[in-house]
Amino acid sequence: MDEAMRVFVKMERNGCEADIVTYAALISGFCKWGKINRAYQILDHMIEKGCMPNQLIYLHIMLAHEKKEELEECMELKGKMQKVGCVPDLSIFNVVIRLACKLGEVNDGIRVWNEMEANGFSPGIDSFLILTHGLLGQGCLVEACEYFKEMVGRGLLYTPQYGILKELLNALLRGEKLEMAKDVWSCIVTKGCELNSDAWTIWIHALFSNGHVKEACSYCLDMMDAGVMPKPETFAKLMRGLRKLYNRQFAVEITEKVRNMAADRQTSFKSYKRRGERDLKEKVKAKKDGRKRRARRRQWGRTRSRASI
Repeated sequence: MDEAMRVFVKMERNGCEADIVTYAALISGFCKWGKINRAYQILDHMIEKGCMPNQLIYLHIMLAHEKKEELEECMELKGKMQKVGCVPDLSIFNVVIRLACKLGEVNDGIRVWNEMEANGFSPGIDSFLILTHGLLGQGCLVEACEYFKEMVGRGLLYTPQYGILKELLNALLRGEKLEMAKDVWSCIVTKGCELNSDAWTIWIHALFSNGHVKEACSYCLDMMDAGVMPKPETFAKLMRGLRKLYNRQFAVEITEKVRNMAADRQTSFKSYKRRGERDLKEKVKAKKDGRKRRARRRQWGRTRSRASI
C-alpha cells in the first residue's frame, strides 16, 4: 500500500486527477489491511477534490468496521453517506443489521431494517435471512417467526433457504413452542410455497427429534396426501418411534400408503424398507463416532493442558 500511495501522490503532483476507480482501489486496499483511518483520509480527500464516493466505496469501509465488530462506527458511517448525498443501498443496510444482531443489539437491527424500508428499499432474501438468523441467535423466537413468515408471504422461500427453515423449526420445538412451529408450517402451506421432499423431511424430522412422534406421523400422512413420498430414512425413523409407542394404527396406515406409492413408482417396497433401515443405522453410527472423536479431542486437550502446567 505504501508503494500505491507513492504512485498516487506522484500522479497528483504531476497534475493527473485521480478518478473514482483509483480512490476505490486505495480505500479497498487500506480496509483489507485494517488501516481504516488511512481509508478515511482518502475518503475525505476525494470528497474535497469533488469526486463523490459511491456505495461500493462506503461498503469497503463498512465491512472493515464489521470485521472489528464496530457497530457504532457503522451507524455513523451510514449517516455520513446520507450527508454527502450517497443513499445507502441494501448491501450497506445488510452489513449494519448483521453486525447489530451478532452483537446482541437486536433493537438496533430492527431500527435499521425499518429505516431501510422507509427509504423505499424492499428487503431481499439476504436481508430476511440475516435478520431471522440474528434473531434466532439471540433467542427472539417470536420476532424471528414474524420476519420469516413475512419472507414466506413475499414468495421468497426456495430450496436454497431451507437451512433457515430447519434452524427456525428446531429452535421453536426445542423451546417447547409447538403451536408456533405449526403456525410457521401452516403459513408455508397456505401461501402456496412449493414443498418438495426436503422441506417435508425437515419438518417431520424436527418434530420427531423433539419428541413429537404422533405429530410427525400425522404430517407424514399429509405429505403423502400431497403426492410426496417420504424418504426411506424418514419411514424407518417413524416406524421405530411408533414401535416404542405401541401405536399400530399409525404404523399400518403409513406403511400401506408407502407401499402403494412405491408400487405406483415401480419401486420394490422391500428394498425401500431395507434402504431406510440401513441409512438410519449408518446415521446413528456416524453420530456415535462423531461423539467419540469429540470426546477424544477434549481428553487430548485436557491432557496437553496438564502437561503444560
